[in-house]
Amino acid sequence: MQSENEVYREALCGHLNQMTQRLRLLPPDKWDFTFHVAAPTPRTIAAHAWQWLACDRQHILEPDVARHALIPEPPADPIAMCDALARETEAWEALLRDLTPEQMAEPRRQFGEGPPLNVRWFIFHILQHCIMKNGQLGYVFFALGLDGVEPYAAPFPNPIYEEIGVGQPPDLG
Repeated sequence: MQSENEVYREALCGHLNQMTQRLRLLPPDKWDFTFHVAAPTPRTIAAHAWQWLACDRQHILEPDVARHALIPEPPADPIAMCDALARETEAWEALLRDLTPEQMAEPRRQFGEGPPLNVRWFIFHILQHCIMKNGQLGYVFFALGLDGVEPYAAPFPNPIYEEIGVGQPPDLG
């Protein structure tokens, strides 16, 4: 049975590793690709994930927001950005491996304001954030033809069940 820490580590680091791997596959001329001015570019997706990873980790490690440092500007070079994401993934992997249940329950205030939160909340926040960023990047990959060139067809479960000869439609009457 996996511990709470192992589940968080596997989920967060799994999404981050996939995201970094996808970003490394992007041609350099696609880092600033967007469908529309309101849609994020791969560069923005990567920078947004990286800065919040650093910020939330800082909140966990240092409860006193007055002692926080500004988060650095993201690297402009795509390779350097991917390397920075990989280093941040390693830092989170170590942090999640070593947190105790008591530390997970320790109170924090995001940016020193608002209701008290706990360390676990910051882990949930960054996990949700990185899942969303990885999903946004996945959408860009489909649009660029880097995840196949066929029109996207959502893999709904019932056709798979029917293909393997399992299941009957439920009686909803």
